[in-house]
Amino acid sequence: MEALALSHSFVAYESPESELQVKSLDELGLKIPNSAWVGVAGLAVALSVLGVGGEAQAASCYSRCAKKSHHAHHTYAKVVTNGGRLNIRKHPDSCSHVIGKLHYGSHVKLTGRYKNGWAQVKGGGWVSASWLS
Repeated sequence: MEALALSHSFVAYESPESELQVKSLDELGLKIPNSAWVGVAGLAVALSVLGVGGEAQAASCYSRCAKKSHHAHHTYAKVVTNGGRLNIRKHPDSCSHVIGKLHYGSHVKLTGRYKNGWAQVKGGGWVSASWLS
């Protein structure tokens, strides 16, 4: 309650004239050398690589798997992801709830049912057929 009263007092007695002044680096007289920008770009690339999720994202390849898969005659398939785990979803849709995961390289038994690029897993659930071989 005291924190609420304190924040109220700050807002109530704040000067209406005070506005945030944003200045460019040139206005402040600062110059960033080109070598520093190269370092920043390298750091950005490194963070983007490290920031890639460990899960296979079936939604990102939806346009590739919009047709029926050529795996319809197989009973088993091997999970071939980008190294991450493949989501097993409740329905053949990338927005459906994840009900399990398959590790890279594992073999999964399929029912033989396919729908819009998704393969049904024996025992329930659907996986993106584009991550199966």
